[in-house]
This record gives sequence, structure tokens and C-alpha cells, in this order.
Amino acid sequence: MTELKEYVTDVVICGGGPGGVSCAFTLGKKGIPVILVDKKKKEKIGDKVCGDALNPILSDRFHSLIGLPKPDPEKKELMEFADVIELRGQHPKAVIKLGDGSATVDRLRYGQHLLNAAEEFDSVKIIPEARVQKVIVNDGFVQGVECLTPEGTIRITAKITVDATGSSGIVRRRLPKEMCQKFPQTIPREQMLVAYREIIRTKTPHQFQRGLYLTYEPELEEVMPGYYWFFSRGENELNIGLGYLMEERNRGKNIREINESVRKRYFPDAEILASQGDQIPARLPLPSLVHNGFVAVGDAGALANPLNGEGHGPALNSGIHAGLFIADALSKGDWSEKSLWKYSKWAWNHYGVEFAMGIALIKFMEKYGYQNFEWLVIQDIIKEDDILLQLRDPEAKHKGLLKRAFKLMKRPKLLFGVRKMLNHADEIKKHAKAYPDNPDDFGQWYEKLKKIEQKKF
Repeated sequence: MTELKEYVTDVVICGGGPGGVSCAFTLGKKGIPVILVDKKKKEKIGDKVCGDALNPILSDRFHSLIGLPKPDPEKKELMEFADVIELRGQHPKAVIKLGDGSATVDRLRYGQHLLNAAEEFDSVKIIPEARVQKVIVNDGFVQGVECLTPEGTIRITAKITVDATGSSGIVRRRLPKEMCQKFPQTIPREQMLVAYREIIRTKTPHQFQRGLYLTYEPELEEVMPGYYWFFSRGENELNIGLGYLMEERNRGKNIREINESVRKRYFPDAEILASQGDQIPARLPLPSLVHNGFVAVGDAGALANPLNGEGHGPALNSGIHAGLFIADALSKGDWSEKSLWKYSKWAWNHYGVEFAMGIALIKFMEKYGYQNFEWLVIQDIIKEDDILLQLRDPEAKHKGLLKRAFKLMKRPKLLFGVRKMLNHADEIKKHAKAYPDNPDDFGQWYEKLKKIEQKKF
């Protein structure tokens, strides 16, 4: 029988994706002892189902903030800059601009770069092939984890445990129920996107050069709300895939077959280099992302944009900020929920506001259908600047859109839906900005949040 191996550290991070590795890098730079565990082999840590998009503006921001390495084009970590970012419907006029520029990165190469950069700090240790089996809890505090490795069980005792295990939330799911009063132990199925991605190589240059496109293909008609993506990775390479809500009516749908149908229609002779499926949260952030000795980052904290599924940037951003708030808590010798609360407030002030329009738009399409949304775009009632403005400045007002919506006087139900969508987005933003300053005032805020989330169109 293999002897139990024990480690003691300040912070244990579970998951080496962008949220976990950016948190490890941030803490390592501050000299704080960290152990990062991941279930994958070391050379595979960082590989994940994703559209691979990462805006260079964010990369520059993260580098300025904490020195996080940027994707290196020389090492093919940065695959291609994107000049075009568009949402395309089935009608030729149904086109909405979603940004001025971005880039595609190779998630595995860039993830490995970040992992190696974090490990260069003397205070950071990486343990691959370690699956979290148990969360250690004493006196109401999370105090580490037990993991199963090929050599046996390891026990890591830590002051703070970071859940960076993605949408599965492995650490959160293993917490005692009494510790899950301010956030769900598991995210409800209907608040998740199922996603499937392929990396393909085409025999001739493809038609999506230097572009990121979200499209509504005919094959997705029965699984809406959802989207398909074509993200260029070079002249003959693409990241393609789809995602749709895991609602009851979508049970039993075969996402691989849907993807295959679209791929064969566009690229009948393409070579498939890689393929993988996963799940992505499509909701507002967890009501709270902290507890005594516990912090959630990235998809584990439900920090993926429900409008476009973007999770890479939010994961890196949340990992960095979680690291900064954790370092502050450790310097004060207090890693209680109250001490870590500033991170939860930061997440809601930032992503609660940013995700508001996406949540409202999903509810609108669930009620009125994608066809009505596309019709609004074709009729210039919803313009590309409306969505782009929300992505650039989530707190911007909708006066122009609301004014144009009055063209719908002959279609009062649709006018009512548009107004309700805009009002719902504004209500979420207002509530997100009113996030309480400490956990003692959380109860009333949470009750109001639940009422907002339960509103139907």
C-alpha cells in the first residue's frame, strides 16, 4: 500500500487552465508558496475546448498589471490577428459587428508558456496527473485537498484553496452543503452550454481569413439559443465548433453530428487535427465566489460571457485579481470569507455588469425565437453598434435602440419584448453594481438577485 504523501503550502490551486495558471503566476511573483495540481499530464495542461480567441488589448493589460507573458507569435502561440469579428445570421443583411480586432492563440502552446513561467518562481510547485478526490474542511474553513495520483494519494494542506477546475467546479461540488449557502454546489443544467470544437486544416485557403465569426447555421435551428463559430488560425487552419444551451428540449441531440453536418457543408475535404467537447457556463457569475479559505476563478466561478461564450480573457483576468486579493488577505493573516470578499465584489462589479446584456438577449430569443431577433437586425432596429457598444462599455445606455424600437408599434408584442430585454439588462447591471461590501449584507441582495434571475419574458 502506497504511503500518503503530505504537503503544506499557503495556496493550493486546483486546475491549470488560464484561471489557475494566472493565479499561480500572480502569487509566485509575490513570493507566496503555491502548489498547482491538474488532472492532466504536464505536457497537456492548458489544452481546453475553446474558440482560442484572446484580444491583444487584454494581453497587454495583463502584462502591464502583473507581468503575465503575452502569446508569442514566434513560437506560434499567437496564431493570427483578426481584423473582422462578426455575428452573422442566415439572411445576408443580418450581420452585427462584435469588435474592432482580436487574435487567435494556440491554447495548449500558450497555456504551457504560462505554466512554465509560473513554475520559474521558486515558491510555485506544479503537480500533474493529480485528481481532486476530497476537500479538507475544518472549523468552517477549507484547508486543502486530497488528490489521487499515479503514485498514490497526496494530501495538500493550505490556507486558501482555489477552484480553477472549469465548469465542473470539482472543488465546489465537494464542499459540504452547509458551506454552499451563497453559491450553488452545482450549476443547473439549463444554465450551461454544451460545446464541441474541432481544429481543421483545409486543402485550399479558407474564406474566413483573419476573422472571428459567430453564425446561426440551419443545423442549429432545433437547438437555439446557440451559435456556431469559425475562427481563423491562418491561411489553411481553423478552429470551428458550436455551443447551445443544455435545456430539456435539447436532451438527446447529437452535437458531433450537428458539427459534422456544418463542417462537411463548408469544408468537405478538411483534415481534422483535433476534436473535443466540454461544457461552458452561460449565466451570471456565482452569487459569491468566496468562502472561508476558498476562492473560485474562471469557469468554476461562472465567469464566461453568455453572449459569445468568451471565457479565456475572463479566466486570466479573474485568476490575476484573485491572486492579488489572496496576497492581500495572506499579508493580513486573515483568509476568512470576509477578508476575501473584495474579490467577489470585484467580479460582480465587472462581470455581473458585462454579462447583463447577454443574459437578457438569451431570454429574449428563448421567448421570441431567433427569427424575430434576426428580423430586428434586418430592419435596422437592432444595429451592430448596439451590441458592440455593450461589449466595449457594458454600462452604456440603450437610448438609440429604444427609440428605434418604437417602429414596432404595429407589432406590440415584439416591442414589449425589446423593451423588456433592455430593462432586464439594466436591472441586472444596477444590481451588480450594488453588490454588498461585506457578507453580512449579502442575504437581502441575494434574495433580490434570485427574483431578477427568475423573471420570464
